[in-house]
Amino acid sequence: MPSLEDVQNMAPDARDELALLAKELAEDPATREQFLRLTKQKRQNLTIDAIDLKDEFRAEFAKIRGENEVLQAKLRERDALEELERRRQALVKKGRAKSDDDVAEIEKVMLEKGITNHETAAEYHDFMKRAATPTKIQAFDRSFMNEQARDTLAKFRFNPQQAARDEASKALNELRKNSGSMGF
Repeated sequence: MPSLEDVQNMAPDARDELALLAKELAEDPATREQFLRLTKQKRQNLTIDAIDLKDEFRAEFAKIRGENEVLQAKLRERDALEELERRRQALVKKGRAKSDDDVAEIEKVMLEKGITNHETAAEYHDFMKRAATPTKIQAFDRSFMNEQARDTLAKFRFNPQQAARDEASKALNELRKNSGSMGF
């Protein structure tokens, strides 16, 4: 087949063969769209309804798809916010939280500890609150120790070595007195 560059210098039968090839490409469903797009690309002012309508439809469809995705994202966000509010209200109804401040503290724990469940976070928060609450210490009551024990301990405060020796000596003497019962 002769070169396509010299169409004007072609023999009539070569031009007929080239025209037949173009006709086959234009009529074959597998190559028709590509052929028409190439033709449109070469002659931009040429109107080809099949291509122009398809391009307009694709553009409009892409626009509608984008709007649909935005709407779906808004619906998902609204549903997520409703679910979050439902969970918050459930904490208050079940007595896990007394106020919105408690709910905020529970959600802070969720973020800090990576807890995804409000109920679990509320349990953890309650546990931490109870653990952090100081236990009441009763005032020191002197009556828990009898007079003799207080006197003995007072000796240890002033001279611990001598007090220890004295107590050891008392214990040893007591053991010697009761030697029969212990087997000495």
